[in-house]
Amino acid sequence: MSNLYTNMRYVIGIFLLFFLVLISCNKRRTMPEIIQKTAEEQFYIPENIYASSLRIAYFDSLSKIAPENQKEKYHLKKADALLYAGKTKDAIEILEKLWKESNKGTLRYKLEAFEEEKIGPLLALAYMRLGEQQNCIHHHNASASCIIPIDPEGYHQAPEGSRKAISFFEEFLRQDSHDYNSLWLLNVAYMTLGEYPESVPEKWLIPESAFESEYPLKKFEDIAPKLGLNVNDLSGGSIVDDFNNDNLLDVFVSSWFPSGKLNYFINDGKGGFIEKTASSGLEEVKGGLNMVQTDYNNDGFLDVFILRGAWMGPLGKYPNSLLRNNGDNTFTDVTIEAGLLSYHPTQTATWADFDNDGWIDLFIGNESDKENIHPSEFYRNNGDGTFSNLTASAGLTVSTGEEPYYIKGVTSGDYNNDGWMDIYISTLHPTSRNLLFLNKGIDEKGTIKFEENGTRMGLGEKISSFPTWSFDYNNDGLMDIFVAGYKRSDFYTIVPDIVKEYLGESNRAETMRLYQNNGDSFTNVSAEVGLDKIGYAMGANYGDLDNDGYPDIYLSTGEVSFESIIPNKVFRNNAGKEFQDVTTAGGFGHIQKGHAVSFSDIDNDGDQDINVVMGGAYEGDNFFNSLYRNPYQDENNWISLKLEGTKANRAGIGSKIEVIVTEENNKRSIFHTITSGGSFGASTLRAEIGLGKATKINEVKVLWAGSNTSQNFKNLELNTFYKITENKARAEKLDLSPIQLQETIE
Repeated sequence: MSNLYTNMRYVIGIFLLFFLVLISCNKRRTMPEIIQKTAEEQFYIPENIYASSLRIAYFDSLSKIAPENQKEKYHLKKADALLYAGKTKDAIEILEKLWKESNKGTLRYKLEAFEEEKIGPLLALAYMRLGEQQNCIHHHNASASCIIPIDPEGYHQAPEGSRKAISFFEEFLRQDSHDYNSLWLLNVAYMTLGEYPESVPEKWLIPESAFESEYPLKKFEDIAPKLGLNVNDLSGGSIVDDFNNDNLLDVFVSSWFPSGKLNYFINDGKGGFIEKTASSGLEEVKGGLNMVQTDYNNDGFLDVFILRGAWMGPLGKYPNSLLRNNGDNTFTDVTIEAGLLSYHPTQTATWADFDNDGWIDLFIGNESDKENIHPSEFYRNNGDGTFSNLTASAGLTVSTGEEPYYIKGVTSGDYNNDGWMDIYISTLHPTSRNLLFLNKGIDEKGTIKFEENGTRMGLGEKISSFPTWSFDYNNDGLMDIFVAGYKRSDFYTIVPDIVKEYLGESNRAETMRLYQNNGDSFTNVSAEVGLDKIGYAMGANYGDLDNDGYPDIYLSTGEVSFESIIPNKVFRNNAGKEFQDVTTAGGFGHIQKGHAVSFSDIDNDGDQDINVVMGGAYEGDNFFNSLYRNPYQDENNWISLKLEGTKANRAGIGSKIEVIVTEENNKRSIFHTITSGGSFGASTLRAEIGLGKATKINEVKVLWAGSNTSQNFKNLELNTFYKITENKARAEKLDLSPIQLQETIE
């Protein structure tokens, strides 16, 4: 009996031990643990071209065990990794040795021809990058460094990098006069030394006229260093909005590496910003390539959704993060609890109340190709802090094995003014067409349905594109669609196409598209308005540069290659008739990689300032973020409206505003929809509306998204901040004064 009892205890003990192990193995990981594990498995591995530091050690170890006649292969790979890790001098040391051996002809049996051909261009690029690091980064001048055309204050004080790069580029051009990469970098290098255009050989000169603006816009000053907002990091997202409900605009910026920091700055209302990243509980959240704000739980505080995994293909199975704003300047990652945990490569999403129930829903566009299918995701807000995945039933799966879509941008808008929010999708592959899903509302079974109608509505052309948005560019009350092209003729870089455009030569790059909404169809009016140009943008957004009531365009140009140091582009909307290039006049021609863009009146003086996240994809391609202060505060009139829904979603996202003014004795309507703007970068949800030379506001009309409540307000004053609450008869004037931005004291 005692033996039986002993055996039973042993069996029970084993069972309990197994049960405890099972529980332990199935213990749900926290989001920081999930993000860390994903990074270890998919990012910090030799196969990932962006993990440069890890690849340096990897190639170094291979070179030590490789046969003598193969060591140079790994030395070249190591030099490449060193360059892209930002260890430029170390890269130059290796490349110089290889260059000398190449000139002696001793590499013939150690490298393939294509490998040997890489040495010279890599070395030239390394010297160019050395000049950038020694001058633009180590001696950064925000208003002059790396702004085309470069001002005297931005000339390189350490000239070695540019000088040596010039000798290489001129040699390459002597061998091939159509080497547009070298031609471009040659002109830039001479600019950095203050010797452009005089010293550039005439046959290789890009004329000054190529950079002239088409309108004399006032110059915007980059004040990020003065405010401590000049975060020096890699590509990432940007949000400028009021996260603590004090009517002051705060700043969120991210960096895309899994180890990248998420930076959160509070506007102190006294002209400065206070970093609150650590105290807000955000240190463990880590970075993402893009972010967009919303109020998903209708508690009156803006939350943040972080997107991850873009461009990584089979290595891009990363989780996104939903950060709940707790209302006390802290945030909690609630991705798992909310039912939003998934693993797909993406950087684009749009929030809208698609089913008109007063709660904000979510559509995420994922990146698919034939080998890696990642269906889009449509989540309905359940109103209790959770979401339900209704992608299939809503007809929004989008990508399948037969027809994959590499989605790079999504935007939502009520394109047919039927009271239901629709979805436009931008895709990268030139063999795919962009998609327009019209919202058909709720069917008899209570299910929301979407129908793809792009071709029928004039949007059927096959283009390669990236950032996109919906706006009313001509103030006719209909939401138009902008999308920037993203196709190049050269395999590695867009530079040859850009140079050809500067020189008036034909090129094969994809151009921008502006689709004018006719009510029941769209017309491509890009050529008519002057936007049939290269707009090779990553981050991008729209806002009003001069408060004339017409939305303008900021394009953050960029791609991963170091050769691609091309200016950001800015276009002014001339009364809805044409767009004018004002890049040079406004001081926006930054040649560092540009990413997320946010328009906002950050100093409460009535005009919109511009926050831009700079820096590239490789860990050595870091650069300082910019905040361009708008100089038009006294030029035109304006009104600023903060909406708060009661039946509609609390943040008023998707709600439409019409401001009717008297300007030069004529009545004029200016239209605005509450949205964060473009698909890469998030502007404030506060409606900041330029009114031009208006002398009177006749009426403000608000049509609330979802609830379809309509309100009219009269006797509102020019140049004033208001809060409008749904179904509240009077607009509340907000007592806000301009903030004199101050220099940060260390």
